[in-house]
Amino acid sequence: MMKRFALLFIAVLLLSSCGLFKKSSPSGIVYDSSVSNEYQSLLERDFELVGGLTLQNVTRDDLDRIDLPQITGGDLSVFLRRRVRYIVGETFETDSQTLTLADNFRYSPFLFTASGFDASRIVTVMSNSGSAVYRAGKQANTLYALKIGSEELTVNTPRVGVIKIGEGLFSNSRTSGFGADSLASRLLRLGTLFHESRHSDGNGDNAGFPHTKCPSGEFQDRYACESNTNGPYNLEAMLLKHFYRNCIACSETELSAIQISAADAASRLLPNAVKRNSSPEFVK
Repeated sequence: MMKRFALLFIAVLLLSSCGLFKKSSPSGIVYDSSVSNEYQSLLERDFELVGGLTLQNVTRDDLDRIDLPQITGGDLSVFLRRRVRYIVGETFETDSQTLTLADNFRYSPFLFTASGFDASRIVTVMSNSGSAVYRAGKQANTLYALKIGSEELTVNTPRVGVIKIGEGLFSNSRTSGFGADSLASRLLRLGTLFHESRHSDGNGDNAGFPHTKCPSGEFQDRYACESNTNGPYNLEAMLLKHFYRNCIACSETELSAIQISAADAASRLLPNAVKRNSSPEFVK
């Protein structure tokens, strides 16, 4: 059985009982029964919000970060739904729901550069379980599947799109107590969702866009920094700056929370960061 996953895909960011799937939602996302009705309703409103967002003064750098020729609310909605397909709850046990399909499985040559993460002092907001399982399989030359309810998903690409809710996603402390259904809270969650969606991209040694060990600062020696200019943190930072301008009726406290989150994400980019190919790899 595979080792317990050292979660390489942390937004600020880690990865128990699952039952049958709930019905498919209006967004097309499939929710595991480990996601409460309340959280599903909130997330559905978040997905609905994306299409109506307005992004003004989009720069060439913005387009490079997201790897799109243009950025509209509709473009963002399509981008997100291609990369987020299943959402599981905080109690979903990734390890126990991982099945081995084939040993000695051939992957393309790669370098597994990121391993290990001590998250004892970090609150999990969300994590990309699909990418974590894919990279673990790639390291072990083993093809895995994730059992979610009655379905077995073959994890043959980082684009499998299984996203796990963490304890901090709906936390009042994250939003300074202004409510999980406020516009500011919804925009902050969207920033996290887009962060995790980028972990569904990438190929070779960069499959899943893993984070890099921080050389200094608050997160020194933790895999919480960014070596890709089009990676999860930098994408999140860019979008939160645009989302800030959509929070027209927000209070100063709410606007400040968005600014702080954007600044934190931007601060994770290392000086030697480069742009990497974001096309997702698939194995047969």
